[in-house]
Amino acid sequence: MNSSLQPLLTEAILFFSDRGIAKQMLYPEFEALLEGMVVTPEFAEETIEAVFLQINNRLHVRAAVFFTIDFDLDGNINPLWDMPLRALAEKAGRGPDMGGGPIRLACLGFCSESRFRPNLWKPAQRDGRSDLLLVKEAVTRNTLGILGEDRETMAVIQAERLQMAAEDAWYGDGSVIDVPVRANNAEPETARQSAEKVATASRILEQERVSHEEQIFELKRQLEELLQLREDELATERQRHVDHLAIVQGELLDIKKELEQQQKINGSLKRDLSKLQKHSASDAE
Repeated sequence: MNSSLQPLLTEAILFFSDRGIAKQMLYPEFEALLEGMVVTPEFAEETIEAVFLQINNRLHVRAAVFFTIDFDLDGNINPLWDMPLRALAEKAGRGPDMGGGPIRLACLGFCSESRFRPNLWKPAQRDGRSDLLLVKEAVTRNTLGILGEDRETMAVIQAERLQMAAEDAWYGDGSVIDVPVRANNAEPETARQSAEKVATASRILEQERVSHEEQIFELKRQLEELLQLREDELATERQRHVDHLAIVQGELLDIKKELEQQQKINGSLKRDLSKLQKHSASDAE
């Protein structure tokens, strides 16, 4: 397939826990979560820190929006939650260099849209490690299965290449400082290790695909059952109305017959009364 027909950016959501990144999903999966088609019981009754990412096909982060999101008791997203993540990413200011040049960054303290600030948070340290480095490592591991345009994309990009702008330069001239990731002199991964990681990612992706298909099948089955139940209820309700109408019509017919009979009796009484009046008049004469 011609690479020009492929999307330039892949959108994804990463969820954080106290120890690091707890869950990753592509944006279509997040949309299904927003629509209530799937739930995340592991986040039930919690406010979760997350990040919306736009990633190019060389596994470079190009934009990041750090936001919070609330879940209810069942693991559904609060229906009042409403964040235009794509619009915030497009309007975001200059952020750190995460390996592919300065990114567009929106987070608490770095967002021009003041009304969204209560639902933003600022990346810092987590369990002794930088949140930005955790994001970088997660993206370069590519467990989401983002497809690149050449072999270079399939190789695992070394996290120590990450350069991050100092916070006071996130809106400045883009000067960067090196942030080392490894404390030792570990050797770069071999091609075999990289291939193993790609194979593992493929297996995980296939398992997730099968799981999603099963969830969709189960949701369709439940929907069909609900529709059938609703149809049965409507049929029962229609029959109840028909039966009630028949009873009412029968009662009206009985009343009509009684009225006709009463009218006949009244007519007979009137005739008898008229005869009596005539008879009395004759006797008086």
